[in-house]
Amino acid sequence: MRKLSSTVLGLTAAMIMAPATALELGNSSELHGFVNQSYLYSPDNPYSGTESLDGSFKFRELGLNGFTEISPEFRLAGQVISRQRDETDDGNARIDFLLADYLYYSDMDVTAGVRLGRVKNNVGFYNATRDIPSARPGFNVPDSIYFDSFRDSILSTDGINLYGSLLFQDNQLNWELFAGRKSVESERVEYYLFGVPVGEGEFDEIALQGLNLNFVPAAHRGVKFGLSLLDASLDLDNPMSVTDAQMALFIAGPADVVANPQNYVTGTRIDILFAILSAQYSYDDWVITAEYMNLFTDLELQVAGVSRNQSTTTEAYYLQVEWLPTVSTSWFARYEELYLDKSNRSGGDMIASASNPHRGYGKGWSLGGKWMFYPRWTVTGQASFNEGSAWLPSYKGMENDSIDKHWNYYVVSLTFQF
Repeated sequence: MRKLSSTVLGLTAAMIMAPATALELGNSSELHGFVNQSYLYSPDNPYSGTESLDGSFKFRELGLNGFTEISPEFRLAGQVISRQRDETDDGNARIDFLLADYLYYSDMDVTAGVRLGRVKNNVGFYNATRDIPSARPGFNVPDSIYFDSFRDSILSTDGINLYGSLLFQDNQLNWELFAGRKSVESERVEYYLFGVPVGEGEFDEIALQGLNLNFVPAAHRGVKFGLSLLDASLDLDNPMSVTDAQMALFIAGPADVVANPQNYVTGTRIDILFAILSAQYSYDDWVITAEYMNLFTDLELQVAGVSRNQSTTTEAYYLQVEWLPTVSTSWFARYEELYLDKSNRSGGDMIASASNPHRGYGKGWSLGGKWMFYPRWTVTGQASFNEGSAWLPSYKGMENDSIDKHWNYYVVSLTFQF
């Protein structure tokens, strides 16, 4: 993988030295890409790792994407991406998407097609484009809806994607249905559930099925509404046996199962339903975006052979205002909230490590702007002011670091795209 990552870096560097246009590979093929380098300073809490406490340049994104049209109805497309975020992502290259797209019906009012392979999931307004710097309003997309724990799990699906559009009485409806599986980063799920890694076992794959609808009314083309539903399930593979867990608990003492339940997990199944309502209004130089999410979680948890099943509803929402005074500059302000347990907004009932007692909720303001100071070159700045650590990115060893309730971070990034 390191060799592949070096190849991505080398190809991208070559593109920077080339003329500032997309690389055309014949009449029906193109190659695009981007390089993003950021400096992030998080003086209060470690953001994706401890180096950000003193300021870190370990925030980099590289991407190469391309497509080729076999015919007007059939094309192949893919993207390779390398993403480094201190200790959260190591920068190894991976296939972001790789698909075959067949548009099997198209007329003036109706289109329908199918995609096979690794396909990006349109969940909410930003999920499918969250790794493209130019598509984000600032350094990142809203943390409340697109928080880190399920980032890679819902980003794409290895399976099938049906899509289409319908134009009726000048109203526009776009739809997608998708299903498949995706490998997951086990530690991110473990930190979401327990605040620390489990003693034994790992989450390997997640099964996904989803629906996405976007509606643009004829009355106002600047208005867009969205509905996203995503059903997912995953199991803990190779957990600790009940016999081993009970023996370990006998040695440690009964009180330890309360203090450290993650050390005695003998089985886990999670069923999740994401439901996101989205709305966006564009007028002149202004864009107002709002999204609301409920995440319904059924957790079948077995600790030392004893079942501890529970159901929770996670709630999140944000309001974002963007101002685009010129073609090369934009500014935004965003307020957002996230509650991992909607019924307890203080987060007190969430399983958490002693060093991170505020991870059950998050509230925050973000302010930022972008300036394309030269064709294809953009500088982005963002400042975020937060209470609660629900969307603070987790990393290995995070449970050993002290996490503050109030924390801020500041980012400056430089992007080149072609």
